[in-house]
Amino acid sequence: MQQLTSNVFVETEARGCDFGFVTTSDGIVMIDSPHKPSTAMWLKAEIEKRGQLRYIINTEPHGDHWTGNAFFDAPVIAHEGVRTRILNTDMADHTARVGTFGPEEPALLEGYRPNAPVITFQDSMTLHVGDHTFEMVHMPGHTLYQASVSVKEEGVVFTSDNIFHKVQTWLHEANPDLWLDALESLRKLDEEIFVPGHGDVCDKGYLDEQGSFILEWKEYVRDAVDRGMSRDEAVASLTRLTDRYPMDVEQEGLAPMVMRISAANLYDYLTGDWPPPSMGAVATRLPDDR
Repeated sequence: MQQLTSNVFVETEARGCDFGFVTTSDGIVMIDSPHKPSTAMWLKAEIEKRGQLRYIINTEPHGDHWTGNAFFDAPVIAHEGVRTRILNTDMADHTARVGTFGPEEPALLEGYRPNAPVITFQDSMTLHVGDHTFEMVHMPGHTLYQASVSVKEEGVVFTSDNIFHKVQTWLHEANPDLWLDALESLRKLDEEIFVPGHGDVCDKGYLDEQGSFILEWKEYVRDAVDRGMSRDEAVASLTRLTDRYPMDVEQEGLAPMVMRISAANLYDYLTGDWPPPSMGAVATRLPDDR
């Protein structure tokens, strides 16, 4: 794993999200977990070399951030929307998909039960473990339940999927306006080392590029709406951004699918048919001007 500071370790080259852990004077805190069970078992061995795992923090509701929770014996913390989404997941379907990720995965998934969050927050939460402070802040954008996690004493923030650093951005559940707001919130943080949801570690210098790409996507789909395209026509034709960035680890060949689901979501967002019930967004603030 990449060691960012004396206490922060991250992995950016595994399938799924970037994940990491922080060693403190009273045990270890893990931020997100691997998508592949075999990777989770490897990470478990790495953590056990350094001490007891005290907590897991999940930063969003997509499975690449929480599937690996199940292989660790520690309570999970997340936004309340993350807990709801995990508990409402069709686990048979989920484990069947994860089981296709490699020959080792099906056996590890036998009897799978998710380790869902048992401590939740809505706006923000501060966790003190030993000599370290973890500040979690709700920053909806990529999904409605994103959270950043700042490790105050280390100058590091885990941004979750509000940053895709030099890899293809997924907008399949995005609220682009809240996402742009989230990027400005990240800009105001004291921390300078950014662990993105996907891609290599970066800093605040990437915020402008990430924001520009989200805005370009929004205007790209708005042009299709303004030209009178139907949803199906827009989804079928909006492929120009496919080659802007490479796909992340082990996602080769998925770019056309990502374009389609991103275009479909933004079309719904811009035409008012958003959010879908599957997002469970009853109490989420939405902008007046879409």
